[in-house]
Amino acid sequence: MRIFYFGSLKTKFAKTGIRRYHEWLKPYTNLSLVGLSSGGDINKMSKEEIQKKESDELFKKKKEAEALILLDEHGKMYSSMAFSSFIEEARVYSKKLLFCVGGYTGFHKSVINKSDKTISLSRMTFTHEMALLILYEQIYRAMKIIKGEQYHY
Repeated sequence: MRIFYFGSLKTKFAKTGIRRYHEWLKPYTNLSLVGLSSGGDINKMSKEEIQKKESDELFKKKKEAEALILLDEHGKMYSSMAFSSFIEEARVYSKKLLFCVGGYTGFHKSVINKSDKTISLSRMTFTHEMALLILYEQIYRAMKIIKGEQYHY
């Protein structure tokens, strides 16, 4: 699995949490986090130009075999159990998952049209840092569920 995000991680607590979950996930799966450049400044470029620039970078780095899973507030919501089943099914069929957290202007229509699935962490909107942290936590929870290990202590 890989996770793409646009921009940079700035807050210490988010970086610390993401690093912690990344370490905890090592025994379960090979997961990499890839930061992509933000498409630009909304004060200097249109939303469409920023989204297009980000989509170009995403498609340059996406591998053909990867299923593109977008995180978007309008996507399908999963329970933790259903999310773990989704990941387990992908593993059974040797699908490589690429989760992508959009930039601050959202996804370009070309990315949405070429995605394999769009999921929502909540109907609320989160910063990309918070979305990454929550995604990491849910992937970790899913791995524990798949392995039949206790997660709630």
